[in-house]
Amino acid sequence: QPVLNDTDYNDNFTTDRAYEFLAEFYAKYPRYKNREFYITGESYAGIYIPFLVHKLVQEPISNVKLTGFAIGNPFTDSASDGGPNCTQACADYFMDVYTSSSLANPQAFNPYNIYGDVCLLGEGQSGALHYHNIRASSHRGAYVPCQDDYTQRYLQQPAVVRALNLESTSTSSTTTTQVVVSWSACNFDIAKNYHRTPSTLDKYPVILEAGLKALIYSGDADSVVNFIGTQRWLTKGLKLSVQDKWKAWFAPDKQLGGFTVRYTNLTFTTIKGAGHMVPATRPLHALYLFECFVYGQVDCDSFAYPKDELEYLSGADLTAPSDIDRQPEQRSNQSLLWAALGLVVAAAAGVVGTVLYLNRAKKTTQYVELTAGQPKPVYSN
Repeated sequence: QPVLNDTDYNDNFTTDRAYEFLAEFYAKYPRYKNREFYITGESYAGIYIPFLVHKLVQEPISNVKLTGFAIGNPFTDSASDGGPNCTQACADYFMDVYTSSSLANPQAFNPYNIYGDVCLLGEGQSGALHYHNIRASSHRGAYVPCQDDYTQRYLQQPAVVRALNLESTSTSSTTTTQVVVSWSACNFDIAKNYHRTPSTLDKYPVILEAGLKALIYSGDADSVVNFIGTQRWLTKGLKLSVQDKWKAWFAPDKQLGGFTVRYTNLTFTTIKGAGHMVPATRPLHALYLFECFVYGQVDCDSFAYPKDELEYLSGADLTAPSDIDRQPEQRSNQSLLWAALGLVVAAAAGVVGTVLYLNRAKKTTQYVELTAGQPKPVYSN
């Protein structure tokens, strides 16, 4: 039973409680005062964080050094996030594929990570498996498609329930019954009664004028809160001006990490192949992204990052210098060299082509049409 009226459970209420927590936390742990403080989150944090940052900007807490915020795949504006996710031609093609009879299992499609594996275990199968038998293949941990199912079954084990003090005894005149609180990943009753804010765009003008570091990032494999809708509210909703145009960024494994664009007082970055929860699906790229955001690009590039075989499938020599590592003038000089070589090759090809054409003109046609009964020719390597 809710303590308050249903209408009291809203984003203003949540913001006030988070604000009170921060004030009490810094009062209880003064050693953290005046340290750089960042607020980060994902998904509905697109509502929570702008609310909280806006309040902290207008009503600063003493000794809380608010420095910046980062939000991943943020639900921010229902009109923008709920708009078209791609062009009409793309949408038509997608629907053709999605409704095709050749789609093996439409129910197995994970809209939060369209490239990711999905859990296909039936109720009986998942109950027969043990989480401790799944060995992590690398330092990144055992992130598996059925993780939610395993988590629920683990937390419902009698020993875990007792350890968390979640069982009680119900006694009647004739019997005594053990009452156990069941665990589930989401409580939809609470979600249904919570009064959601449709947009936080009105919070951003004050936030962006405060001089904070701001990062919005999107895993491009999330179709629910997708990067197209996010870019829409950044450009059309906030009408931000582009300071640095779109460009590729590369992770420590020297693979394409995604693309980034710099707006007025805010950076928007995509992470290639990442789903709704970026660190869970692209841990190395996420770590690099966050550290570059906090420490700056120069310091970030001097850090050593963990390696594992799954991040280096290309087999490239990662210790060798690459075009990414070179200074702009070095890349420019190399480009001129390749252009010169290209001109030489083109000129040589032109001469060879002319000679071959003249020789060909002197010869009679030597092609023979193959009939249906003849074997196909075999070409040597």
